[in-house]
Amino acid sequence: MKPWIKRWPEDAVERARYAESIFHRVAPRYDVLTRALSFGQDGRWKSRLVAETLRAGASTSVLDLATGTAAVPILMRRSGHRGPIVGLDRSGDMLSRARAKCAGLGRVTFLRGDLSRLPFASERFDAVTMGYGLRYPADLPAFLRDVLRVLRPQGRFLSLDFGLPESASYRSLGMGYLYLAGSFWGFALHGRPGTYHHIVESLRAYPGQRALAAVMKDAGFADIQIEEHMGGMAAAITGRKP
Repeated sequence: MKPWIKRWPEDAVERARYAESIFHRVAPRYDVLTRALSFGQDGRWKSRLVAETLRAGASTSVLDLATGTAAVPILMRRSGHRGPIVGLDRSGDMLSRARAKCAGLGRVTFLRGDLSRLPFASERFDAVTMGYGLRYPADLPAFLRDVLRVLRPQGRFLSLDFGLPESASYRSLGMGYLYLAGSFWGFALHGRPGTYHHIVESLRAYPGQRALAAVMKDAGFADIQIEEHMGGMAAAITGRKP
């Protein structure tokens, strides 16, 4: 696998530019890919994340980071949430699709911005959600401290992302699956097998859900919980601001 996998950029600017170039290509078919790689389970996982978010109430203020094509804001509204939602993403291509999909929804705003510096006042949101975005901040501890900053006291951070299984053999099997399935769908959807190799690239540089929980604790989060899917190849993680 390794000869065909690029090194995930460590520099924040380089990583952001690389990610933006990726999502410029994949934006038109992104929703298909997330369903395909998860064997159709992605919608169920996101629905569980939304249900957890709604435990704080239907009128809460929510920030959805790496909002992509607005899957989480749409599910929030379908689940009865009435409060304001702000979706942030660096990709203009993804945001254009998000705005089109949410054209009939009230109190949903989308902003173009970078995860390295959240452009919001402190203690503005009751909840911060994130889908498949934790592999992109170059400085993960600084990013999590910034998330904590924009949360109100008792506010929660809820994330769904790819993960790393504890078992080394199963981890290798999972990475092989993501590489091969990503190659198939890259060719099928875009005519380029390497289109989704960035998933494996980013996971090779990602600390995994257990190490992430430790980083969240160091950043100041409390009540950190992990829920694994597909044997740990995907994971939902939540934490609360004391």
